[in-house]
Amino acid sequence: MFERAYNGQCFGPLIKGSENLRTLKLLRCLGDWDSVLEMIVSNRENCLVEILLERVQVSDIGLNAISKFSELEILHLVKTPECTDVGVVDVARNCKLLRKLHIDGWRMNRTGDVALAAVAENSVNLKELVIMGLNPTTSSLLAIASNCQKLERLALCGSESIGDAEVICIATKCVALKKLCIKGCEVTDEGIVSFTWGCPNLVKIKVKKCKHVGEVLRSRRGSLAVNLDVGEVDVEVVDSSPSDGGVVEEGIEFPPTASTVPAIGNDIPSTSNAGRSSASNSRFGFLGGRGLVACTFRWWSNGNENSNDSL
Repeated sequence: MFERAYNGQCFGPLIKGSENLRTLKLLRCLGDWDSVLEMIVSNRENCLVEILLERVQVSDIGLNAISKFSELEILHLVKTPECTDVGVVDVARNCKLLRKLHIDGWRMNRTGDVALAAVAENSVNLKELVIMGLNPTTSSLLAIASNCQKLERLALCGSESIGDAEVICIATKCVALKKLCIKGCEVTDEGIVSFTWGCPNLVKIKVKKCKHVGEVLRSRRGSLAVNLDVGEVDVEVVDSSPSDGGVVEEGIEFPPTASTVPAIGNDIPSTSNAGRSSASNSRFGFLGGRGLVACTFRWWSNGNENSNDSL
């Protein structure tokens, strides 16, 4: 794992030569990493199964290189604003073993329905999907719910386009879904109540910062573990790097209690290379990348301590 590395690209030959390397994590590292990813994939003996990119300068060129890792199972794209639908489609079409996908689009609207439709079409083994800062529509969510029949964990966070219609299609089609998080979306009781009869395998649901949602689900489906926090957003700026409890390797984390909402207000590292775009400042507190993902799934992990299903 490389975190906040300066000139970390000089380790490219070392990474390329590490034939037993299975996991690559780049966190807030400066410089252009597209060329490094292309270098790594040129070594056909390298079989990465997990890649995590957080606030690094990677574009669709880098995602195209990643798509050549045919054994890839886990991909996290956290605040990589130069990545678009094109790159995610490449990954979806070529990485058929993908079972965990996290995308934090940072509300840049560069990744959306096209990418999710490709995921739905190709990722039949997908078991965990986290969508943050994207604005998918019913069409792409319906495709995922219909085609990804193994999907067990789903998080929909910080989306202006996800409302009752989108939630209802999930409740109708996601028969394998066990755990669901909806945060900061335009959902009302009308959509949430669909889980009283939908998703027969659902055991836990967390609804957070959805101001139009009340207690109706808890009263109608008593067997379901419901965690509601629909108050105003309480922003607390913290550094949520992996050393502070970020994403863990065996699933996304949830806190045992919903008290504070981590947020990140830092800029993505960038270089002065011509033609490269730099990220804008974070303008939405509670959508703080790893902070939100950590907030989203620690609750799930705590509920799975005695489970044999570790993904």
